[in-house]
Amino acid sequence: MSGEAGGRPPAGAPDRAGTGAAAGGIAPAPRAGVAVSFDVFDTVLMRRCTTPEGVFELACRHAGADVGRPGLVESFVQHRRLAEGAARRKSARAGRDGEVTIEAIWAEFPRRLFGLSALSPEELAEAEFRAELDLCLADPEIAFLYDEARSDGFRTGFVSDTYWGAERLGRLLRHCRPGLAWDFLYASCDHDTGKSRKLFERVLAAEGLSPGELTHIGDHPVADVATPRKLGIGARAYAQATPWLAGVLQREDTIFSLATHGAATGRRLDAGLRSLRRRIARTTPATSPAGILGTAVLGPVMAAFDRFVADRVDRLAAAGGRVAIAFLARDFWARLHPERRAAYLEINRRTAALAAVDDPIGFGPLFQAIGVIDHRTAVDMLGLDAPALKRFFSKAGGTTTGRALATALPRLFGRKMIVDLADGMRSGVLAHLRREIDAFDSVTDLVLVDLGYGGSVQKGLRRALDAARPGTGGPRLHGLYLLGRDAALDDLGRDTAESLISDLVVTPETKAALLSNIAVLEQLCAAATGSVRSYRDGAPVRETEQRDPAQVALTAEARTGALAFATALALESLEGRPDPFAATDTETAQTTAAWTAAMLGRLLLLPTDDEVLLLGGLTHDVNLGSRNTVPLADPDAASRAVLARPLPDACGIEAPPMWPAGSLAAVSPLHGFAYTLFGAGALPGDVFGDVPCGRITVTLVDQRRAAPVEVTCLRTPAGDLRLRVPLMAEGRIEAVAIPVGQLASRALVRGVALQQGETGADAVQKGAVTMLGADRLRAVDATLADDIVRAGPGGSLLVLVPPLGARIGVLTVLLTPLGDGRPLALALGDQATPTAPLAPEA
Repeated sequence: MSGEAGGRPPAGAPDRAGTGAAAGGIAPAPRAGVAVSFDVFDTVLMRRCTTPEGVFELACRHAGADVGRPGLVESFVQHRRLAEGAARRKSARAGRDGEVTIEAIWAEFPRRLFGLSALSPEELAEAEFRAELDLCLADPEIAFLYDEARSDGFRTGFVSDTYWGAERLGRLLRHCRPGLAWDFLYASCDHDTGKSRKLFERVLAAEGLSPGELTHIGDHPVADVATPRKLGIGARAYAQATPWLAGVLQREDTIFSLATHGAATGRRLDAGLRSLRRRIARTTPATSPAGILGTAVLGPVMAAFDRFVADRVDRLAAAGGRVAIAFLARDFWARLHPERRAAYLEINRRTAALAAVDDPIGFGPLFQAIGVIDHRTAVDMLGLDAPALKRFFSKAGGTTTGRALATALPRLFGRKMIVDLADGMRSGVLAHLRREIDAFDSVTDLVLVDLGYGGSVQKGLRRALDAARPGTGGPRLHGLYLLGRDAALDDLGRDTAESLISDLVVTPETKAALLSNIAVLEQLCAAATGSVRSYRDGAPVRETEQRDPAQVALTAEARTGALAFATALALESLEGRPDPFAATDTETAQTTAAWTAAMLGRLLLLPTDDEVLLLGGLTHDVNLGSRNTVPLADPDAASRAVLARPLPDACGIEAPPMWPAGSLAAVSPLHGFAYTLFGAGALPGDVFGDVPCGRITVTLVDQRRAAPVEVTCLRTPAGDLRLRVPLMAEGRIEAVAIPVGQLASRALVRGVALQQGETGADAVQKGAVTMLGADRLRAVDATLADDIVRAGPGGSLLVLVPPLGARIGVLTVLLTPLGDGRPLALALGDQATPTAPLAPEA
């Protein structure tokens, strides 16, 4: 129950509930034949918390409990919920339809446990009411409808399912809207019945209305819509959130609890952020799924980041000096801060790194993170070629690692070529800075605003400025990032860097998971042009755009939705409503940062099916300036990983895909949630890993003989059986016979995969997963149809193995036994003893 209240007494009766003319402050309007009633909580009034339990959490503080004691607040909230359940059961047994007063609820609460024995139920009820006063505010849209109804001569009032009596409910309404008047007010606890039972019938009788003369407006699909309509009352639904957004908010709660350090006020008190988002999402028109995503998710994240940037810029400006602001990603600044100019710099990791390749760090910042690179990609990224570079790749077999290339380039190009490359790019970068920033040479502090990560642009720009201005180095650089690798931003000399989502907001392990999936945010914020490769007279020279025009349009729609949220937020502030992003103190700032991490982390780590479909096909530029683009999500790669590896290992899938969370979510919601647990460091291997459950003998067949080999059977968390069979290239194995009849009389063949490497560990952990199709499966003394094998004790599944291209191969077979029991324990008897899993070196 949300906490709602009472009714106007019959003519001549005492005004026991504080209703009617005395409570409303005016005489009833002349009967016009029509009356309008409103639900109270989540309709007329909204709370500045994530759920009604936020009221309980604040009540805990108002009651004087020891909130600094670990776990006390959570236990308090749960006991308050349990007390309400106990009170309602007692009420139902007494024939009062389960309706209760707030005092009856607190009478069931274990006060001594929380050191509150000296407080009566009435005093605890008053503490909770103070929390309601602190958290409630009027919904402006419903307030407008209410005022319109009264001005048009309708009789208006409130009908609420609540444990608050009419007197307190009236006080709460007037607290949120001073001077509010009404003709009637009914609270379920005053009448021992709720809206879903007899309360509307009592309203009609007491107010002398026929069903057709009353219209009710509320958010609950049963109590406020279905029930009154059954009685013939007109009903208008006022849903607080669409089903999609409601699901997103539930997922954010999960991310907040799993992935953030939380906030000083707990997960229920969010300064009204959720209520604001629901209201803006409801009132801001969005014409596409991308626009809805922008308004509901991207907009709030970027609005929080904007406030963080504004606060830090104000602090810097107060310290003196000439401060300039430059954005390296798309921003809200021009829309929200028209009085303060900011530049948009088109400097990326490539141009910043090349502008400083003549310093001792060299090409490392540009190439060392790249796993495999070929000659064409290297030329695309460098913007030049050389015969020595061609010979290097030819000798390396066509590809090499980014780290090896970065080490070799000084030798391949020579000092003069590298200095010329750096000088040319450095001159272009400086010309761009002077072109975009007024009086750049007099700037003392340059604020660089970006999505973040390791600060590679800031570091490259620092080195370039130092080389261009020996001894002075130009302005101090201050990086302000949405999220960054804090360890990589720790030693910047005289420069500074700070992230909104720091390792004090999420753990470093969670931060790594967010950054592994950050390509989603990068694409949503990417410019609608190709990446910058150089500069001409300070203007950027760009690559040819590699993305599909439909993708560019989709991301533009998302940004338009985000800006719509920002505009609505600004209007909210102008109209004097509380701003959840206004970090007036450290506690509020912590809350904002934690919820920003939860909103962004939810999108990146726990996407909905709709979001996977919407964003998974977007392509991402793997290496700046190259032609290598890959889809964000790759469900097939995730499916192969799930088949061949234990679930914790499958969650560690490396790029590409660029969005592993979305890729696993496309396999199934359970796999998607497993990735979320993995990212939060909460995926226990003993529960979600493979567990040895026995051994079985398979047969390896070559042209001359058949050799028995005993292998471990592994039980997956889903109850499947995974068999891994090691193969040696020198053995030239042509087939492997799996005695499936010993495992189950019927089994679904989930898939068969082959991995290869120079060692067993390389094959299992790093080897590409090659699926073997149905054409390579045969049934021996068994039947195989529609991936289901049926076999007696002697039946086998024969897998035809292709020739190996590496020294070691590992054949993986995943089966789902169909039937009851644990087949290995039943079929293998004493052989089904736990053993060590297959050693990767085998």
